[in-house]
Amino acid sequence: MLKFNYGKQGTILESVADPIEDVINRRVVLAMRSAQPIHMEPSFVSLIVPSEIPEVRALAFELTQGHCDAVSLSTQESLSDSSPESVVPSDFISHDIEVIMRGVWLTHHPDAEEGIFFTSLTTEIEEQIEELWTYQPVTSS
Repeated sequence: MLKFNYGKQGTILESVADPIEDVINRRVVLAMRSAQPIHMEPSFVSLIVPSEIPEVRALAFELTQGHCDAVSLSTQESLSDSSPESVVPSDFISHDIEVIMRGVWLTHHPDAEEGIFFTSLTTEIEEQIEELWTYQPVTSS
């Protein structure tokens, strides 16, 4: 499971071995025991990455295996079209790719900008997402 922590200092990505249900249940119990409000809703996060990095093709390949429906890829062109078709590796010419992950948003208030996003993916896809998250473009001096 991947856990995105959204806070004042930015967003931190963590890989968590526990099942998503266990982690969310612990958060709910903690909120109840400490008399703190909790808000939970289905949501999504997006990550924009350059199409030319190898991790994007590796992720696209993993997604074609059909083991995960919580992640989809989109190009800028497919976003402007009305048809929400999946992106295939041949679409990766020189566009940025949007990696869209569906999961659960957990926070103390419905309008809060700080909170935690959880998504449960296959191990291979989680590893690809972590690689994309840490991608740093190489700049020439």
